[in-house]
Amino acid sequence: LPEHIVNKIAAGEVVQRPASVLKELVENSLDAGATSIKVLLKDQGSTLIQVIDNGCGIAEDELTTAFERHATSKLRAFADLETILTLGFRGEALASIAAVSRVSVKTRTAGSALGTHGTIEGGRVISVEPVATPVGTNFAVNDLFYNVPARRHFLKSASTEFRHCLDSFTYLALSRLDVRFELYSNGKEVYNLPNTTRDLDGLEDRISRLFQGKPVSKWIPVSAEEGGVQLDGLICHPSEDIARRSRGTFFVNGRWIQQRYFD
Repeated sequence: LPEHIVNKIAAGEVVQRPASVLKELVENSLDAGATSIKVLLKDQGSTLIQVIDNGCGIAEDELTTAFERHATSKLRAFADLETILTLGFRGEALASIAAVSRVSVKTRTAGSALGTHGTIEGGRVISVEPVATPVGTNFAVNDLFYNVPARRHFLKSASTEFRHCLDSFTYLALSRLDVRFELYSNGKEVYNLPNTTRDLDGLEDRISRLFQGKPVSKWIPVSAEEGGVQLDGLICHPSEDIARRSRGTFFVNGRWIQQRYFD
């Protein structure tokens, strides 16, 4: 198959909806060592998904390589698969996202006087040029699925897609209490979460900010250790009315997991 068709097929496995793009980009920011991450959405992400971070950035000579399939800086050898400590490692996310959108990325590493601005449309590199930009990466995904209209047709209502984006943002914000997270939708602030301590006090603070109006005074801290496994968290008192099963949120080594057995 031609390369552009292969990339679109791969995109179908990675990019299911705007929330998928949000998740992949924020995870990349976390893997880049960012301590501050800002997410901007327009039209629930269908028009714009922008993620701005203060991470390590991408070197000029690696920017276009980052958009190739199976290109990753997170694995160096096969043995690394046994000790994966990053949130993504297959090197398919950027290639898949770029295949079905118009991408603009501005990035600079700490050792560079100037940054790099790259534009990619439908998986094709349009331009790469120097630009003045802060250290970190500013990644804007415009017009998601513009070249595969059938995929746009299968998106749900605006409220449903926005809820999926909120869910992805929430899980990521709960996984890294030491990182500042901001979320804006159509220019309006939705969340502004300052960084906090990576302990139960910090978790309680972030929960109270994320689930505004939900009291945490009756939440019960839990902590246990057995067989080299440490468990920490908060559980809601039975008297609290939290009906949604999705409020049961679990993380393993900082990675959000879904497991119906725990629900």
